[in-house]
Amino acid sequence: MAQHAAADGTAPSAHTPIYLDYAATTPVDPAVLQAMLHCLETDAGATWANAASAHAAGLQARAVVEHAREQVAALIHATPGEIVFTSGATESNNLAIKGAVEFNRTADRPAHLVTSRTEHRCVLDTCRWLETRGVRVTWLVPGPDGRVDPAQVLAALRPETLLVSLMWVNNETGAVNDIAALAPELRARGVMLHVDAVQAAGKLAIDVQQVPVDLLSLSAHKIYGPKGIGALFVRRRPRARLAPQMHGGGHEQGMRSGTLANHQIAGFGVACELAAQRQSVDARRMAGLRERLWVSISGPLPQVLRNGPDPALPGACAPHVLNVSFAGVDGEALRSSLPEIAVSSGSACSSATAEPSYVLRALGRDDILADASLRFSLGRMTMATEVDAVAAAVVAAVQRLRALSPLWTDAVPPAAATAVPNDPFDYSPVVWENFWRAAPAPLAQDAATVQVQTPASRAVLALGVRCVDGTVVEAGFRAFGDPTTIAVGAWLARQCRGQRVDTLAGLTAVAIRAALGIGEDRLHCSLLGEDAVRALLRRLAEDGRTGHGPQPAAAAPPQW
Repeated sequence: MAQHAAADGTAPSAHTPIYLDYAATTPVDPAVLQAMLHCLETDAGATWANAASAHAAGLQARAVVEHAREQVAALIHATPGEIVFTSGATESNNLAIKGAVEFNRTADRPAHLVTSRTEHRCVLDTCRWLETRGVRVTWLVPGPDGRVDPAQVLAALRPETLLVSLMWVNNETGAVNDIAALAPELRARGVMLHVDAVQAAGKLAIDVQQVPVDLLSLSAHKIYGPKGIGALFVRRRPRARLAPQMHGGGHEQGMRSGTLANHQIAGFGVACELAAQRQSVDARRMAGLRERLWVSISGPLPQVLRNGPDPALPGACAPHVLNVSFAGVDGEALRSSLPEIAVSSGSACSSATAEPSYVLRALGRDDILADASLRFSLGRMTMATEVDAVAAAVVAAVQRLRALSPLWTDAVPPAAATAVPNDPFDYSPVVWENFWRAAPAPLAQDAATVQVQTPASRAVLALGVRCVDGTVVEAGFRAFGDPTTIAVGAWLARQCRGQRVDTLAGLTAVAIRAALGIGEDRLHCSLLGEDAVRALLRRLAEDGRTGHGPQPAAAAPPQW
């Protein structure tokens, strides 16, 4: 598999994955790193000093901060005085939404917000917190393409509406909201507009002089800058008034107290300057690679769904994001089949949960399809050869999982894996080995087959055997579910071969768990395996295949 080039041009390590998760974070650009190091070196002047100090060293540090403020402002065509540095977009979004409500809310003016169900988690959670404080929130549902129509927003306004908070580019689907059309309408109605522009910066041209947003959030680490630094644009004319959320020394015009991190701010500034210089070229290149990836995946595979707007619609989707749902496969099994690819199933801020993407569910995808989705996000260093390698790996993984599934009838079984890759997901070695070695095996027509499932986990396991004189001479399985479910099926089929039917009862959940090293969080997989064995024994007993003598002919071929 192709290797991703390191940011400094050095050769990658032997197990460096292909990185297609730039929407989650980006590597620090070498020029950004140099600017940061300069602020940390004691022999490079006093750029490391406290920028709030009034002495010469502090003024030197202040000059670094203010230069970076100019660079950040230039990216979005703001004035430097409209940039407030924060720790990142999460803080910027909190400051914008909570700050606007607290400053503008009065006893005789109830507060009302408008946002959408597909915003970033930090916006959703902030608005939900405000609901517990008596703020009314209207939650808009985007159209099937993931975009919020400006007419939806305007129809949701009330006399008490203080703020609309809407992202410019959705972080999971790349859908672009028409902020340019919405902003003037809200300005005319006296309603403030906050825009999360984290995924838009560096990918779309942003000009706050032409688009009258009031508040706009930015994050450095999405544009090849450092983590831990972001900014909030706060318009001065007409002035957007905010209540500070962090109190202390009155830094950042009183809106965000705390000693400034000079090195991070300097890096952020350089990242913004580079983004402004490269925006149009990078956008064209990434859009081309995005479509190349889509064609390479959707061409060989039926029933794959693109989540997001039609790229043929001008300005509808960001150039760097492709989100695809794969019918007929389990999401965890698909992601585990791609250990050499760094790709996401959704927002990185939500990946710690096992829940399917709330963004895709809001677009109408069911839980299984939402879970079996991959977000590919491309970046400045993505190469065409990497895109081709990722497409080939994804196609092979989906074809294999469909061939293993009892729910997919027309898949062609691929060749069995010739090597087992390293496990970055912390499965037990036996589970990982069985998952990767699992291959569908055809059974004779007189085989006895059963199929069981666990609705809570959506897992399905089919097990089949052919017996001669009470001995299993053939065994096979099909499974839909996570890697542990597939591993259980593969292990059971191997254990059944050559065994007397009357010994199969020993394949209990306890035995399966012990043999495969299954953890507490996957106990249902071992129980599913025991259910399959019990159902198979009942079927064999009903068919009279547990003892000696000729075996009855099956009425129909095995049903997987």
